[in-house]
Amino acid sequence: MCPPPFKEANSDSSPNYNEVLLQISTNLSNTLRTFGPSSHQYQVVLQTLKDCLQEIDSHNAEAQRSALGAANGAKNPLEIDPDMLSTAMEFLSLGS
Repeated sequence: MCPPPFKEANSDSSPNYNEVLLQISTNLSNTLRTFGPSSHQYQVVLQTLKDCLQEIDSHNAEAQRSALGAANGAKNPLEIDPDMLSTAMEFLSLGS
């Protein structure tokens, strides 16, 4: 399960997953260094990352559907830092 994202004070109420991805990436780095890639600890944190990325993808897909339907209260796509996303994806490739 992905930790709840922070809401930015100046945003349109879209959640900020950048801080969550940073925290998960830090935890992955620590568990990788301490326990190794095949450890249970690393796999649990890796699953958290996968869940979080799935939430981001679901949010963006819903935002796209809302925009196409021009629904009131449509969600905006999440703005994810490309470097943070790249770091997260590197951990996914290590976990395979």
